[in-house]
Order: sequence, then structure tokens, then C-alpha cells
Amino acid sequence: MTQPPQWGAQPHQPPPGHGHQAHQPPPGYGHQPPPQQHWPQQGPPQQHWPQQPQYQHQPPQQQPGWLPPKPSQLTLLAVLNWILAVAMLAFAAFVIVSFLVSGGTLFVGILLALVVAGFGVLNALGAMSINHPHFPNTTASQMAGVFTGLVLLVALIRSARRGVAELLPSLGSAALLAVCVLSLVLATRPAVKQWIVAKHQQSLSHGHVPRNRR
Repeated sequence: MTQPPQWGAQPHQPPPGHGHQAHQPPPGYGHQPPPQQHWPQQGPPQQHWPQQPQYQHQPPQQQPGWLPPKPSQLTLLAVLNWILAVAMLAFAAFVIVSFLVSGGTLFVGILLALVVAGFGVLNALGAMSINHPHFPNTTASQMAGVFTGLVLLVALIRSARRGVAELLPSLGSAALLAVCVLSLVLATRPAVKQWIVAKHQQSLSHGHVPRNRR
């Protein structure tokens, strides 16, 4: 006789894997999300140029004994001094001749001619001091310009009082007076002063000593 099933007993179930259907895992078991794809942001492409090294402007270093080019004002000043020197010597000769022609005292004429010729010599010394090979200066040139200008101014006033009779001497005195003024202006130019200072420093660096320091 078959025994009835006991109360509470569970019916016999086939083991896993047996039967016409295999055991399937629960939904969601072992499920991995697909990898996220990062899309590039839309926009204009940026170009990265290589950075070039920045060069800072540096002023040229002046070496000891360096000398800038000689300014043209200084060369012109020396030429004007030579012109005044020759003109004043010619003026001295003209004074002697005028005293001889007019019958005046020759002794006074000679003294006056020597004074005028002295200013001509001073202008020549000024030109030579400008062209000194080691220590040029414009002191003698300025002194010659001032004294020569005063003499020419007196001569111009004297000739102007006589009127047309001495028109040619008046024009000559006025032209030479203008040359004196121009020479004084050139002697005070900053470029001339700077070059003279640089020339003195170069001469000292080469071992040259001024005569007044010996």
C-alpha cells in the first residue's frame, strides 16, 4: 500500500540542471554597463604655436678707450677759426696801409695792427687746440671768438659812421662778425663737449698725460 504524503512535506523537485529547461540566472546578475564615451566638445580647433624666446634690447657696452665719431660741428669750428685767423692778419695789414695812405701817425697804426694781428694769432691757436691729437679743447677758440667779435664790432660801427665811403670794409666786418658768432655757437654744442670728454678719456687710457699735469 502506498503511504499518503505526510502533512507539510514538500513535493519532490528535480535537481537543478535536469529537465528540458536549464537553470537561468536571475535578471540583472553579472550585467555590466557599457563604457561611457566622451565626445569632444565642439568648437574651433586651437593651434598651439611654439613660444619664441623674447630678446631684451640691451644698450651696447662702451669699452674703455672707445671714441665716438668726431662731430662735424667741431671740424667746422676749426675751419672757421682758421678763416678768422687769416682775416685778422689781412685786417692788420689793411690798417697799416690805411695809415700810410691817410698820412696818419705810423706808430699808432703799427700798434693797432699788432693788436689786430694778435687776435688773428689767437684764432690760429684756437684752431690748433681743437685739432690737438690727444687733448683737444675749445677754450682758446671761445676766447678768440669773443675778443675778435668785439674788435670787429668796433670796426663795423666806425665804418658805418663814415657811410658809403667805407661800404666795403663795413660788409667785411659784418661778415667776419657773423663768423665769430657762429663759431661761439658751435663751440657750445653738446655733441662737441661730449666728444672732447670722450677723447680725453681715451688719451688717458692710452697713457697720455696733459702738459699741465707733468
